[in-house]
Amino acid sequence: RCSIARQCSGGAATQTLTAAGRGMRHAAARRLPLLLVLLLLAESTGNRCAFPTTAASSETAEAAASETAEAPLPRRWVPPPPHGPVCKDCPSVVFSLTDDQDVELGGWTPMVKSQSLLQGDGNGAMLTSWRVHTPICSPSRSQTVSGRYFHNIKSTLAVPPAKVQPAATGHVNGSVYTNATFGAHLRAQRGYNVAIFGKANFNTREGFDRWFQGAFLGYGGGFEDDESPDFAYRAAPSEYATSLLGNKSVEWIRRPNVTGSAAAGRPFFLYFAPHCPHTPAMPAAWYKDACAGVRSPRTPAYNHSNAGFHALVATQPPISDVEATLIDDLARRRCQCLLSVDDAHAALVVAVKEARRWESTYWVVTSDHGYNLGHHRLPSNKFLLYDHTLRVPMLVRGPGIAAGDNPVLGTNVDYAPTFLGLAGLATPAAMDGRSLLPMLVPEAREGELPAPTRRHVRAERAALSRRPWRAEQFFQYYTQGGPSPYHPQGCPQTPGFKPCEGWAPGSSSEPNNSPGDLNQCGFPEHEALRGTVRPLDDYSNTYIGLHCPGCIPGDASEYKYGEYQYVCSSEEIVARRCFSSIDTYQLFNMSADPYELHNVYASAPPPILAALKARLRRYYPCRGAACP
Repeated sequence: RCSIARQCSGGAATQTLTAAGRGMRHAAARRLPLLLVLLLLAESTGNRCAFPTTAASSETAEAAASETAEAPLPRRWVPPPPHGPVCKDCPSVVFSLTDDQDVELGGWTPMVKSQSLLQGDGNGAMLTSWRVHTPICSPSRSQTVSGRYFHNIKSTLAVPPAKVQPAATGHVNGSVYTNATFGAHLRAQRGYNVAIFGKANFNTREGFDRWFQGAFLGYGGGFEDDESPDFAYRAAPSEYATSLLGNKSVEWIRRPNVTGSAAAGRPFFLYFAPHCPHTPAMPAAWYKDACAGVRSPRTPAYNHSNAGFHALVATQPPISDVEATLIDDLARRRCQCLLSVDDAHAALVVAVKEARRWESTYWVVTSDHGYNLGHHRLPSNKFLLYDHTLRVPMLVRGPGIAAGDNPVLGTNVDYAPTFLGLAGLATPAAMDGRSLLPMLVPEAREGELPAPTRRHVRAERAALSRRPWRAEQFFQYYTQGGPSPYHPQGCPQTPGFKPCEGWAPGSSSEPNNSPGDLNQCGFPEHEALRGTVRPLDDYSNTYIGLHCPGCIPGDASEYKYGEYQYVCSSEEIVARRCFSSIDTYQLFNMSADPYELHNVYASAPPPILAALKARLRRYYPCRGAACP
């Protein structure tokens, strides 16, 4: 039987993997300093196996977890309501959602086993134009479970907020979609057994039978666990988080009431959500020497900025040699930790096949957003309108799915309607997204579908004649906040007002560093690295935008268009009247400028600008079926 458990003993790693294998309104204000300050400090991987055992065991772990903190929820488990009637001919689903895994910067490259096992047999579609609606953790994940655009789950928090909102959690009103997530619908209407193992960060716990939740990457760590008396699982120092989540997922799939005799034909939905390759991107000990030579891709966008961008990008200084070392070290560690995600996928494939559910299970493998690795001079994180933060892997396989590349224009608001469609359920009126299934299943292969899925696909395909598939992708982001000229006191950085995110100093590829003593949570001391500080988000980075490939009649060009507004009141947010007084416009002709280097808004023909503005306003502030 397959296991992805790993153990450390005596400073040497051993493994037991078997079957699966391994611009502001006033010009003067633009000169103010950038505002949300975050640390570009990398963490040493060292040569030992012992690491901090809980997320709260060190200041380092607390800092690494701060960007992914959940909105306040009760520190106890509330059992879900009883299941609805069991749909015995509905398919099961494995949904794998990583954290910060890009496409543009090589994030899919380490996933060799996933590519082979999920696409190597001639099945499996790669959605090559897939992007996320909002490139930050909590909003993206909340949109994923609710099927709604950001403005329809936005809290009343004004922009820019007076204090940093880690992971932008404070911008999300989870009560809007309580008991209306895809999991809640699947349980209530089709009797699905639903589990999550890994990072939630979507501001609700409804819709799950099994809840093993935590945003931790490394050894040890703490997780919420509905099966523990105190709702807490404290991992051992030898337990590596991604492998732990994979093993817990495999064990759950093998349970008699999930796929065995006690399941009585009930379908399952597995939400596998490892915290990889999010910072600190700590790899497993057995992969500490892997990905040799990997570094941040030096695309034309690397270390690029000019005055045509909004203030956050336009005023970034060039990347120094020390920063480049840190960025490359982070790129390598991201690759290393993704190898463990790949192992977990391999183990999950074995478990599903052992349970004899392979032929009736759909797989969706993707990420919540992409990343920055020195591109547009942002050394880490996401938050931007550019493709290295918006484009993510998106692999779908299962009965009837056409293999190969598929350029369908979708975002993460489409996940929930698609998951419901697999179970034969219509998209609820409150959801803004749409079922992807008629765009993934050729008409000639409808006979391969489970009966509920087939009925849904045929109905959705017929509806396309009345409501064609969208011709663009819509993006929306509200700054996390930070020191701002709009705040009366300027919100200075003080001990009570901390940066949004940081991680421990030191770089395993910096030649002047020593390995450090990871057992004592000590890290390399190197003054050149300790002062490496850059803003990654600020007041200028609130926007709505479109990706528009050939969407303007008579113009085949591919455009990226954005409108940035620095201030939006709570009243405007409630009324969905933000973005009515734009501070900065950006337009990139991606046919001629695929790396989004030159803002051509000022020179674009007025008819093109008018068409893009009109198309953008079809999305903001749309709701439900009124959305394209």
